Amino acid sequence: MNQATSTCDRILDSAEQLFAEEGFHATSLRQITQAAEVNLAAVNYHFGSKQALILAVFRRRLDALNRARLVQLEQALAQGKPPQLEAVLEAFVVPALAFTHGSADAGHRFMRILMRALADRDEQLHRALSAEYAHVMQRFARAIAEALPGLHERDLRRQLDFIVGALTYTMAECEVSDGREIAADLVRFAAAGLRKAISSRTKPGAVRTLEIHP
Repeated sequence: MNQATSTCDRILDSAEQLFAEEGFHATSLRQITQAAEVNLAAVNYHFGSKQALILAVFRRRLDALNRARLVQLEQALAQGKPPQLEAVLEAFVVPALAFTHGSADAGHRFMRILMRALADRDEQLHRALSAEYAHVMQRFARAIAEALPGLHERDLRRQLDFIVGALTYTMAECEVSDGREIAADLVRFAAAGLRKAISSRTKPGAVRTLEIHP
């Protein structure tokens, strides 16, 4: 690991820890530089601003998570057409639970800052993350639409919101002794809701290419 990478990682580690403990607004760049044992110039060089540093903290975790999701999704899609709905949902759910409950402190810290971001209603951060990972949500939306061709676009949007909400709560709050069991329960819950959305409509609408944000 070169010095630049080491400095960047120390800043990210310290920022993540302090954001989790103190919150975004209460944490100053001075606190972060002291914890990381770097000067302010290093933060400005690597990130440019506090808001950019906050986004980088999220990206470090979410990039890896969403790469794992897309890899598993491609495996599900390769099994045949149309894809199996449960396999698509597993690709969305399982990597997320594996991260938060399988990476100990890192996963717990990340969920704490995610909950803080939701509680603070940081619109700038929300817009940035939505734009950053819109392609992931769009890819899953298309896969679900392929698995359930009778699902109306509006219902798909709504059900995805429900799935994201249930998954976020599970990641943050549930004590998981067997991640596979809770993932299976969540997949069954999500699949049932999606299928029920079709049966509740007398005239299913066409599914179009979607622009769905996380």
